[in-house]
Amino acid sequence: MDALQALWRWAHTPLLTVAGVSISVAKLVQAIVAFAVVAWVANAGARMARRYFQGREDISDYAAALLARWVKVALWVIGVVIVADLIGFRLTSFNIFAGAIGVGIGFGLQTVVNNFVCGLLLMVERTMRVGDVISVSGEMGRVLHIGARATLLETPRGAVIAIPNTQFIGSPVINWTAIGKRTRVHLTVSTATVDDPKQVEAALLQAAREHPQVLNDPSPQVWLTKVGDTLAFELLVWTDDPLDGARQVQSDLNYAIHHALTQRGIALKG
Repeated sequence: MDALQALWRWAHTPLLTVAGVSISVAKLVQAIVAFAVVAWVANAGARMARRYFQGREDISDYAAALLARWVKVALWVIGVVIVADLIGFRLTSFNIFAGAIGVGIGFGLQTVVNNFVCGLLLMVERTMRVGDVISVSGEMGRVLHIGARATLLETPRGAVIAIPNTQFIGSPVINWTAIGKRTRVHLTVSTATVDDPKQVEAALLQAAREHPQVLNDPSPQVWLTKVGDTLAFELLVWTDDPLDGARQVQSDLNYAIHHALTQRGIALKG
């Protein structure tokens, strides 16, 4: 009995004092056990959150993993506060620390936090996905990765651009492949006045139908947009490669249209 009492006194004898709190072996053991419980709860909560978010069709796997990670962080923060209170640390110290962190976020980390929140919104709302072709802030490219801070775009020039996620919330975004990969290409052609504009229409449609990347459905169309000293036509065709194919199709059709009109003796106008 004396040995147990001596062990009890030794375990509760203060070893050091931190922020006015006496730390003993008993409190260290309590803290270790408590942190082990917090770790188990945080990991279990993160796994449950990930399974829940992955079961929703409107949330991507990456977004589910990110949300689960933040659930784990939140559980750890709550657990640390509880363990600290159990050991004897006053919560006022944590309030001061949290206030300092808040000031730091307000001044130094504001942009980082804004980008993170915007990235989270993008992944949850799924207004765009990896593989989509989009235009934003004057740049067009294929989405390679939607990260917590920035989104990576591969441009037609082969460059990879990191665009801050705030740009996707505060600026208009065009998603060329949101409802499919098809995109429409417009070509404007001006010619000298001819007796029968249908000749020009036939030449434009022939050039479009002979191109292998022009889709038959929807079929190519020709609009006569101006009548006067010159005639203005607009050729509308569809292609299934909005990033690289659209410009190539436009270039090929320009060559083909020039050749077709020249063969028919129809002069082009600038």
